[in-house]
Amino acid sequence: MGDIISSYEFHRRIESPVAFVRREWAALLLFGGAFSVLMLVGVLALDPAFFYPRFSTDPLLYYLKGLSFAQTGRAEAVIAVNLPALHYVSMPGILRSPVFLAFDDFDTRLRAIQVGNIFLVAATATMYAYILSWGIARAWHWVAVGFSFSFVLLSPWWITNVLAPLGDAPYAFFSAAACIIVARVLASDARLRDNWPVVVLGAFCFAVAFLVRFTAPALLVLAGLLAAGRGVFHGLSRRRMIVGASCSTVVLLTMIALNWEVLSDRYLGESLYFLREADKSSMVLNLVALALPSQIVPVFQLGFAQPPMESIFYLVFGTTPRDRAWTAIGIAIACVVFFGMWRTRARLLPEIAYLICVLPVLTLIIPSTSRYLMAYQPFIWMFFLAGLSFLLSPFRSRLSARHMHVASAMAVFAVVGMGVMRARRIAGTQYRNSASVSVIEARSYAADVASTFRQLRRFLETLPRERSLLIGARGTTGRWKAISDIDYYFPDSSLAAAVVQKDVYLLAECGTREDCLDDVAWETSAKLPLGDFGDFAYERVFVRSTRHTRAAVYRVHLKE
Repeated sequence: MGDIISSYEFHRRIESPVAFVRREWAALLLFGGAFSVLMLVGVLALDPAFFYPRFSTDPLLYYLKGLSFAQTGRAEAVIAVNLPALHYVSMPGILRSPVFLAFDDFDTRLRAIQVGNIFLVAATATMYAYILSWGIARAWHWVAVGFSFSFVLLSPWWITNVLAPLGDAPYAFFSAAACIIVARVLASDARLRDNWPVVVLGAFCFAVAFLVRFTAPALLVLAGLLAAGRGVFHGLSRRRMIVGASCSTVVLLTMIALNWEVLSDRYLGESLYFLREADKSSMVLNLVALALPSQIVPVFQLGFAQPPMESIFYLVFGTTPRDRAWTAIGIAIACVVFFGMWRTRARLLPEIAYLICVLPVLTLIIPSTSRYLMAYQPFIWMFFLAGLSFLLSPFRSRLSARHMHVASAMAVFAVVGMGVMRARRIAGTQYRNSASVSVIEARSYAADVASTFRQLRRFLETLPRERSLLIGARGTTGRWKAISDIDYYFPDSSLAAAVVQKDVYLLAECGTREDCLDDVAWETSAKLPLGDFGDFAYERVFVRSTRHTRAAVYRVHLKE
């Protein structure tokens, strides 16, 4: 109870976000403006066709959900004519639905989404800087602003969230806003009824966050601990606290019930699947040697000579001496974070409980742990800073001005080093270093991809739309439905009949470096699944192959 009360008193002393913005407006303008300009230049310099092959899985499904909501008022996206509507998260697409109402062409819509994402990420970085400022002296708050914007600029995951309609940035924005509002409202002396507009805004942010990602209910743990501190500090009756907790529980259970189909199919099923199939030691190592360090060093995952991700279920760390040393550094960073949590329990107990509640669930989903932790970065930054500060405290009195200059130079060197690491790999995947693209190659690589997929789009749009059906590889089904409004067919036992009744085309396409490394697999793997449903012949009607990309379209016929 002592930590609950001391945490509450700490939150009462935190300055308002308005006061923070007023004081640090120059730093926000400098760093936020630089980030926004760099991102705008990058987005506008790229042909939207460069992003066509990257429109698969989550970005594609969110786009289709948003398009359906804008056109029909219902987020029932269908990726193929012979499949039912998807049981998938709708809110990331719904949030972008105004774009679909304002523009008709896919390229224009994509650019509008990307520009919107820039300002969404910039607003999130501003809130992250404000939260980070809770744990440092006021004279260094401008550093918090600079660090926050520099981090998102160097982070591969944040840049991906600028370029694609993903759910990470919206969740981070609304969950951070809810955290700030909860802390400001519950840790104030004003009655809740007097702050009802802010309370309503906080409830709205929580509801949107819940509809974007399943971990949002952990926000109630943060709110509950602050409410408990408020109750003790202001002497509120136990009856009022029980009523408040009961109302929150009823609202949460109602939201879960209304969204149970999506939660059970998408999230609960996925978590149980990983719990059953994934290697348990890989889960733990992924958390402490990769995911948590990546929240402190934005390019940490790029430091491995041999990326540890062998598969989505199994990771291998330390295959080379360099990687063993890098893994040890990652574990040390995670240990400092956990130590910092212990050291700050008297001030940040609600935030500690908030993070601890989600860690077990996020640890299960190995491929997404690092990405999902993006929403908790400012708290992880504070914990790391607190732990590091305590560990360095014995040396603080011995530091001279010369030592401080050396430390500053080392910090600048570290930032430059991270920038170099990022420049060496501005595109690629986490599975193979050989698939990465450096900043030097970026222009030719982007032009190559855009040229191939622009020509592919032009060809597909010559097909009679009412008679044509496309078959795509796993994860890409629906891609050209989003781009050119051409329907897909998902291969099943009725494929032979569909080939007779319609013009069916098989697409074999690769526009990311790793997918195109194998000169054979990209094409044969597209044809292989169709053999389970009949004996077909393939007439190639379009082909383009370059150094970085390949695309082919086959008219599917029944063999005579």
